[in-house]
Amino acid sequence: MYNKFIGFLDKHNLYDKDILKYFQSNSLIFDYSNEEFRDFIGCYYSFDKSGRLIKIKACVPYIYDDKTILINIHEYIHFYLLYKKIGKKFIIGLDSEALPILYEKIYILENPSEELLSYEEYLNHFIIDSDDKKYILALKLQDELINLYNKGLSIERLNFKVKVLARKYKNKI
Repeated sequence: MYNKFIGFLDKHNLYDKDILKYFQSNSLIFDYSNEEFRDFIGCYYSFDKSGRLIKIKACVPYIYDDKTILINIHEYIHFYLLYKKIGKKFIIGLDSEALPILYEKIYILENPSEELLSYEEYLNHFIIDSDDKKYILALKLQDELINLYNKGLSIERLNFKVKVLARKYKNKI
């Protein structure tokens, strides 16, 4: 299954040996069947006193099925977007979940299964119920971003478009 994860990254021009190495060495990996760790899934950022990003850490499940691949894709996208910002001043913005959720959706579209579609539905309901603006914005932008992705935009161009769209939708969420 790990090869399927790497294959997805490679297919979508997300594979970067240095970023993947950093992701692997800065992640706490656990067994997803151990429910007590699930609440800790995510990326955690460390900043110095002057606001420079100094480290990214993740808590992700060991990859053994499509759901755990999906979770790892989400967190890897965070690493991918922020890796080059390490050592620089940076603020995590309202748009921070848009591309991780976009690439989750792309994976689901490429690997439709009852398990993934059910998990996506669960996540979307959770997002709507949570009222977390970062995630709600990501859902609002998803169709527009998929259209842009299908036009061949790279993750870097998509990231630029997300920032523009986030300003447009900021007051609508």
